[in-house]
Amino acid sequence: MLCSFAAFAALCLAMERHHEDALDEAPSARRVRRLRTVAVVAFIASWWTVIPRTDVGIAWVMWTVQLTAGATAVVALATWWPRRLPAAAIAVGAAGVMLLPLTGIGGR
Repeated sequence: MLCSFAAFAALCLAMERHHEDALDEAPSARRVRRLRTVAVVAFIASWWTVIPRTDVGIAWVMWTVQLTAGATAVVALATWWPRRLPAAAIAVGAAGVMLLPLTGIGGR
């Protein structure tokens, strides 16, 4: 879920309105590309955490739940505390990357 949160936060911050709410400035085209790239990588990482599951159907359900929980958390944060979204995205994304080895990737 941490990677899903980071991905949705990056997509949220890639939008001009949310970027201005959070950082008081419009995003440059380069920053938008970087945020979108980070989002794609984080979505791949979130999918990667459910791959070791034995049943593909369960993996899809788990990934959908992760995406839903991450999106809900980003929406809540962007709505009530938009200025905290960038820091939360960095912290949660870093935690997600550090915890990836604990997901059991590579072994069943």
